[in-house]
Amino acid sequence: MPENRFEIFLTEARAGWLEARLVSNDSHFDLSVNSNFSEPIKDLFRCLCDVRGLDAPTDMETDYRHTEFEWGGEGWLYYWVVTPRPGGVLDILVDFKGKREVGGAEYPVWKIETSTTWDELARQVFTQASEMLWMYGFTGYYARWQKDFPAGEMMRLGHLLHGLPAETDDFARELGYLAETR
Repeated sequence: MPENRFEIFLTEARAGWLEARLVSNDSHFDLSVNSNFSEPIKDLFRCLCDVRGLDAPTDMETDYRHTEFEWGGEGWLYYWVVTPRPGGVLDILVDFKGKREVGGAEYPVWKIETSTTWDELARQVFTQASEMLWMYGFTGYYARWQKDFPAGEMMRLGHLLHGLPAETDDFARELGYLAETR
């Protein structure tokens, strides 16, 4: 079990930008992601669904799980690599790099290398995304983020997190479960 502290907070979506905060041990990192370049909530949902139950890194030559992705802004990128290990542990690497000019060299800003468990990270992402959905609703999210909320991916993660059959498409039941847990 990792002894590191890693938390994610989805703080606000507005005008096509998602503001987030990562906490690694005692350090805080603010992220600003643009909807023209990224879909961070969808990336997190897909990654966590894809690595569920894996005990080894994926073979990227033959395996297309969503374990590496980028979140972009205007002139900066956050590179994510999530590597599963035995016992439900996930190694997390988030590397923030910026560019001074289009097509120019990337310069490192900060880098997080830590570990957490699948259960802990999945619970945080699910809770943060559900809070955002409850706060804005589907149309409010779309108006703020300029893309649809990734409801299907959220349902899949919620089913894995709560031990429900993943093949169901009963969205009303999922929303009912969310309402009961609030």
